[in-house]
Amino acid sequence: MSKTDQVLDKTEKDQQFYYDLTKFEVQAIAQRNQILLVFQSILFTALSLSAGKDIFYPAWVVIVLGLAISLLWLYLNALTYVVENESMQRLIDVDKRVESVFEVRKKYFLLRKGSVSLIMSFAFPTLMLLAWLTLLLFYIL
Repeated sequence: MSKTDQVLDKTEKDQQFYYDLTKFEVQAIAQRNQILLVFQSILFTALSLSAGKDIFYPAWVVIVLGLAISLLWLYLNALTYVVENESMQRLIDVDKRVESVFEVRKKYFLLRKGSVSLIMSFAFPTLMLLAWLTLLLFYIL
């Protein structure tokens, strides 16, 4: 195997690795969002069912649990997003075709302002965190 073939083989392996890693990280964010949105919905349901009734769990426990889960959700998505972003940058370095996608994104306002993975990583958990903080303030006041 010549030196050129070895370099091409390594480039193809790197390209496949970074592509797979990026795809995995995006899927991890999506699956985590699905699971945690269902769990948050269960907590909201438990809280709404306990409103004004004597139930075995106090409302503040549900609210604090919702806050904790939202913070954990934000933290995990931030870690995943960093890895996804880094692998995407390395994929761009290895495969110039990917760079054309980013060039197209720059032409459109919404795509220029934020990627889907950025919105998915931080918008949903932040909205849930704000909802739990609002409920906590109503509960305290």
